[in-house]
Amino acid sequence: MTNKGLLTMLAAVTAVCGLSGNLQAQAPADGKTPGITSANDPTKPVPGGVRWFGRMHADYVNQTKANKFDVCFMGDSITQMWPADMFGKYFGRFKAVNFGIGGDRCENVLFRLNDGELQGATPKVIVLMIGTNNQGMNTAEEVAIGVTAVVKALREKCPKSKILLLGILPSTGTPYEKTKAINTITAKLADRNMIEFQDFGPKLQDKEGKILPGMLADTVHLTRQGYEVWGKEVGPTISKMVRR
Repeated sequence: MTNKGLLTMLAAVTAVCGLSGNLQAQAPADGKTPGITSANDPTKPVPGGVRWFGRMHADYVNQTKANKFDVCFMGDSITQMWPADMFGKYFGRFKAVNFGIGGDRCENVLFRLNDGELQGATPKVIVLMIGTNNQGMNTAEEVAIGVTAVVKALREKCPKSKILLLGILPSTGTPYEKTKAINTITAKLADRNMIEFQDFGPKLQDKEGKILPGMLADTVHLTRQGYEVWGKEVGPTISKMVRR
């Protein structure tokens, strides 16, 4: 992507989502989300279409009501599929819970937040990785708008919680230039106060940008080796954010 193209995308997302302000979205006069031309609108909350969505969402609402966690991971199958032993190894000391649901897109996480997840909870840190499943349905700009909408919703739902936004990871199913364009935009959400951005995707790649052997189990999901990279890279960041 050219610098001109990137600047155009940044300007568009800023106009829609208020990146330079407090993430307050502009209200569209005609009910349509500005900047969204695809059939799929990542800013309109809808339940996930997978058969396990309702069951997992209900479980996360119950965990929210119990409110016995300090760190909450939210995302899609890449988050959901954290091996339990490794999740405990890297994040157990933070009283962390995993609210990942396979198949989720930005709009599905928005539905979950509107339907009870994290309602009344005050985790110290929310770790968010979302947008992977939007890449095949939306433009890079639209995915960035969707991710921004989720961050905005989290800030409104849990104003005292810090957010660690993770960049979308490289895969063999989406051109990495598109993924990088999304991450470049959403990185602008970081305010060095309540929102941090971290992209450990390059740690999964060699110097030429190719995914290192043994990191992916298929086209997108991580192996245990891949989760080792995630844990080692993100664990120290969470530790700093929890203490801050």
